[in-house]
Amino acid sequence: MKFISLLGADFKQQFDLDTYKKFFDDMGYKDVEYHVVDGRMPCAIAVITKMWL
Repeated sequence: MKFISLLGADFKQQFDLDTYKKFFDDMGYKDVEYHVVDGRMPCAIAVITKMWL
């Protein structure tokens, strides 16, 4: 994480897939697709299909 910060990324919160899903659920988003991108630094992408809560 420190190396990534030196490159300019400023992460305020870290998630695993379950806490990432809970984050969006707690904000009221129910129609969300999650895609995990594997690689050297895996990440999850949330695709919100409805913008209204």
